[in-house]
Amino acid sequence: MIQPPMPSPPGGRPLSPTAAKLRLVENKATLPHVTPEARRYALRELARRAGVSRDFFEQWSLEAASEHTTVSLGSSSGKKIHFHHSAGDSLSKIAGGPIPVARAGWLDHPPGALAGTDLVLPFCESEADSRAPLYQPSGDGNLNCRLDLLSSLLLTLSRVEETLGDTRDEHGRFPASASVAHRHEFLERPILDEHGLAFAQALSFLLPSWRPSPPPLRFKLTHDMDDIGIPFELGASLGHSLKRGRPAATLRSVLSPLTAVDPPELAMIRSLAAISNSRGLHSAFYWKASPAGPYDSGYDPAHGKVQRVVEFLQKCGFELGIHPGYETFGNWPRLASEVEHLRRALRLHSPGGRQHYLRWSPGTWLDWEACGLSYDSSLGFADRFGFRAGTAFPYRPWSWRDNRELNLIEVPLILMDCTPVKYMKLSRPEGLARIQTLIRRTERTGGVFTLLWHNTPLLDPDYDGWYERILDLVADVPPFHVPANAEELW
Repeated sequence: MIQPPMPSPPGGRPLSPTAAKLRLVENKATLPHVTPEARRYALRELARRAGVSRDFFEQWSLEAASEHTTVSLGSSSGKKIHFHHSAGDSLSKIAGGPIPVARAGWLDHPPGALAGTDLVLPFCESEADSRAPLYQPSGDGNLNCRLDLLSSLLLTLSRVEETLGDTRDEHGRFPASASVAHRHEFLERPILDEHGLAFAQALSFLLPSWRPSPPPLRFKLTHDMDDIGIPFELGASLGHSLKRGRPAATLRSVLSPLTAVDPPELAMIRSLAAISNSRGLHSAFYWKASPAGPYDSGYDPAHGKVQRVVEFLQKCGFELGIHPGYETFGNWPRLASEVEHLRRALRLHSPGGRQHYLRWSPGTWLDWEACGLSYDSSLGFADRFGFRAGTAFPYRPWSWRDNRELNLIEVPLILMDCTPVKYMKLSRPEGLARIQTLIRRTERTGGVFTLLWHNTPLLDPDYDGWYERILDLVADVPPFHVPANAEELW
């Protein structure tokens, strides 16, 4: 059931109850207290990335002391790993200045595909020897993790960095250019997933008979339906024609309101479906229900032509999801209203989707959970591709205020169509080479390569050849289907 909205704060937009609480935490510009429950959550996420089974993990016990957390790997083995804690004053320094980044070596030689790479730990102070192994044997046959890996993983996954500073772009987004990952040049590496491989090494050192079950690479293909040519606007249509050099599309737009012909933007949705069908891909199509505005086209998902396309996609077995409008960011009542409209129009119960313009903050997770949504896939940067949260693994975000996992899955967005073409302005050869590297790095660690491709770039010559070449890079990669229940993620 949708909860009643909180009163609007002075000079601000209404927030959901949970988002209002988080905003109080954000405004303090301080790092939250890392509880034993939060450390167990971080350990759980680390274990998932290491290929640990859920049954095996449930046999572990965790004991948090002031200076370290000790993990016992089951009573039968007697083996332990001690995870170091950062001192309280060092966390205060981090909150008041630039986020530090430590680097460390592997316990053993890194996997061949990662040869020459070190381990990266945001929110950890550097030590004298950055090449020293992160995990070091102790005299009793156990291991010590010499840096605060659990806090690093937790703070990175929950995007605390984005609550500590005021840098925002013209759309109110935290830009990649302001991120510690961009400054330290690891945005295009899934650093937390690499820690999963290092942790698997540590477990194998302590338990030689243990064998990880490494997660495979999977592909999540998504499409945001920002503009479908309804309602028709002659001026916009003529402008698109001049830009795209495709007058036939303009003629189709002009005829569409008078005939059964779909406007070209709507027709391109069927084209995306045809491409997916021809390649054996499974697409998710995210629809809007926002009123018209400077950044929203203002179509109605209940329109007859839209409904025909929706029914076509459903018959093809594709996923339907939601794409809340520009003004829903930080405005929970408006988000809830659009979500309910989309639920009715698309006949969905607990859909997933993505925020328009990638307008997202950690409070967005709380708004989406309050609306009863199953998953979000907004966690990617517009101005740079890569791993915004250091991971390609879908995961349940952590709520600092409530000291719990949210009943929501985050599917990190790795690549948006306009990012290499419009934002980064890469040539196609360079862009495709770097995208191929992203895919290979995701494959090495396991995870989901999530791609956003809108319908309208199929009409834009600036994108000619990009989509097909990117799909060639993920040929034969199995699809990722988000589980209906967040508990089933592991």
